[in-house]
Amino acid sequence: MQSHNASRLVELYAIAKNGWRARDEFFRHSAIMFMGSMVACVCNYLYQVYLGRALGPDGYGAFGALFSIYYLIYIFSGTIQASSAMFISKYNAIGDLGAIGAIHLGLMKRATLLGIAGFFLFLIFSSQIANFLNIQAKESVIILGTVVTFSLLLPISMGTLQGLQKFKSLSLIGVLTFLPKLLLGITLVSLGYGISGAIGAVTLGLAIAFLSSLILLKSYLRNNKLNYNFNFKSLYYYSLPAVIVMICLAVPSNVDVILSKHFFANFDAGLYAAASVIGKIVLFLPSSLYAVMFPKASKMHTLEVTTRHLLNKCLIYSGILSGLAAGSFIVFPRLIVVIFGEDYLNAISIVRLYVALMFFVSLIWVIAQYCLATNNLRYSYILLFFTLAELISMVLSHASPINIIQVLLVVNLLLLIVSYGYVILSEEGSLRMNYL
Repeated sequence: MQSHNASRLVELYAIAKNGWRARDEFFRHSAIMFMGSMVACVCNYLYQVYLGRALGPDGYGAFGALFSIYYLIYIFSGTIQASSAMFISKYNAIGDLGAIGAIHLGLMKRATLLGIAGFFLFLIFSSQIANFLNIQAKESVIILGTVVTFSLLLPISMGTLQGLQKFKSLSLIGVLTFLPKLLLGITLVSLGYGISGAIGAVTLGLAIAFLSSLILLKSYLRNNKLNYNFNFKSLYYYSLPAVIVMICLAVPSNVDVILSKHFFANFDAGLYAAASVIGKIVLFLPSSLYAVMFPKASKMHTLEVTTRHLLNKCLIYSGILSGLAAGSFIVFPRLIVVIFGEDYLNAISIVRLYVALMFFVSLIWVIAQYCLATNNLRYSYILLFFTLAELISMVLSHASPINIIQVLLVVNLLLLIVSYGYVILSEEGSLRMNYL
């Protein structure tokens, strides 16, 4: 009897294990990415909180503006990662693994040249950038320029891992990006290097993660087809609308911080920057979900398999995660004081609105990533229209930080509704065309 029960337990374990592997692969891979992103997120927010306390509202306002420029640089990084993941997933779908290393190395050469050019642009225009942001020390801007090269190189590796659906390795690289940044940032700032030390830690973290990624991908890089005639023009054609999408997605969570530093006093800009950090918790919490959705949707689209259920599943999971985070800060807005200190007490009213804004933006990110994965690039026109509306509205209505957030809240709610409606109509139109 005991032997029968034991064998039955083994059988049930095997059934559960196989179900975990096969029935909901999306959930399993999302869990892996979520755990890694949580570690990375904790490291990133400890880094931000330490700087918020160490630099104070005035200094943190300047750092927040510079860090938002870094996020804008990362737009191009996000485009590179999306493009890399898109094409790698296609070759992975058809089983042509020998081309992956050649594509990876080709992208690395191009990204290195772009990175060097980007650094010199920061070097040349450092004074103008510092003056626009009301920052006295231009060396912080120059150090920010060192971020450019590794910000372009690392996403190539991350896109390759994502396209291959190697989510454990991708999760590890995410941790290795943020953990060194935290440790080195605390060390350099405590040694008196201030904002420059905080920015320099970002460069070092990216460099460590990139070198680690090359180790994880060495088997593909060694076996690459050196003479493989990959048409990079097709990647460029994909990248143009992709970069439009990524730029547009960055406006409600980064450009607003830069504009607040330009329009408002240092203290108010510091409060807005702190609220933005809180808001990014809501925004980036579900990022592990669409990181998993992207290569799966791309592969299924390549094989002409229906993908709508994958979008709906990702929207539901993302809505739950972002909604719980946003709800926590709406109900307990004084958490910003717990995190950043009493100097940020006046940011409470900003935080409540900002997390609601980021809830809508997080769902828009899911739809945008889905459109990129399924090569539905016409969505970029819709996103561009609403982004221009956001920018014009912020410039015309900036009496206070609250005004800026209210404008963004209304525009992004409308954008979310239009975006989902567009996806449904465009896919139904494609199905009718295929049927005819």
